[in-house]
Amino acid sequence: MSGALQIPAWLDLTAVAVGALTGAVTATRHADRIDAIGVAVIAIATGLGGSMLRDAALGQLPAALRGDRYLIAALLAAGAGMAFARWLVRAAGVLAVCDAAALGMYLALGITKAQAAGGATTGTVLVGVLACTGGGVVRDLLLGDPVGLVRVGSWYVTAALGAAGVFLLCQPRTGMTVATGAAAVTAFALRTAALRWRWSTPAVGQPRA
Repeated sequence: MSGALQIPAWLDLTAVAVGALTGAVTATRHADRIDAIGVAVIAIATGLGGSMLRDAALGQLPAALRGDRYLIAALLAAGAGMAFARWLVRAAGVLAVCDAAALGMYLALGITKAQAAGGATTGTVLVGVLACTGGGVVRDLLLGDPVGLVRVGSWYVTAALGAAGVFLLCQPRTGMTVATGAAAVTAFALRTAALRWRWSTPAVGQPRA
C-alpha cells in the first residue's frame, strides 16, 4: 500500500493548474469590475485553496508554501486563462470539463494524503471532499457569486462521493495514477450528466408559516 500513498508531483501540479485555469476563466466573466491582478488572485485562490485547506485539516504545512512550483503553476494557468478567456468563455463546455476534471483530481489527492497521515476511510473521504470543493468555494466567495457547492442541482458533493468510491475501489489494484484518472472520469461523467439532464438533489421545502 505504501507505493499507492506516494503522490506524483506532476499530478499535484496538474490539479493546481487545472483549478487555477478554471478560476481565471470564471473571473474574466466579471471583467467589468475585476482587473488582471484580481483575475490572477482569484485563479491562485482557486488553484491552491483546496490543497491548502486539505493540508490545514491534516495539521501540515501546506505544500504550496514549501516550494515555488505550486505558485508558478497557478500563475502560468492564470495567464493562459486570461489569454484565451474569450474563447474559453464562449466554449462553456470546456469550462465544465476543466471544473469536473479538477474535482476528481483534487479529491483523489486529498484522499491519498489523508491516508498517508493515517486517517480512517471516512476521514480520508471527508478530507478529499474538502480538498476538491474548497477552491471553488473560495472562488465564489471572492467573486460574490452564489456558492455552487450548496446550490440545488450543483451535484458537486454527489459527484465527489461517487468518484471517491471509484478511487477507493481502484487504488489497491491499479495504483495512484490510474485510480486518480478513474476518479476524474467518474466526477466528470456525473457532473456533466447532471448538467446535461438537469439532475438535482432534493431541495429543502420552505417552512410553513
